[in-house]
Amino acid sequence: MSKNIEIFTDSSRFSNDLENQVRDYACSRCTITVYDASDPNWKSIMESKKTEYGVTTLPAVTISGKIVPLDKIKKGKISSLVRDLLHNNPK
Repeated sequence: MSKNIEIFTDSSRFSNDLENQVRDYACSRCTITVYDASDPNWKSIMESKKTEYGVTTLPAVTISGKIVPLDKIKKGKISSLVRDLLHNNPK
């Protein structure tokens, strides 16, 4: 089952690492969208999505509109979080 994964970045090194980790663990059918705060083309869309999902800090990741806890991502648990959300949270 495909999921919509959205990554909100601020061009920091951690943002790039986070994006790579998410891409590594996402299924081939998942849609990944990256919103970069430094890109003026994404600014209005990114702000709207951040408000909709309650994103308050960058970088951030949402899967099907649910925020993935950043502290767990930093602790290297992204693989299990993504798998759990991808397989146990039907759209």
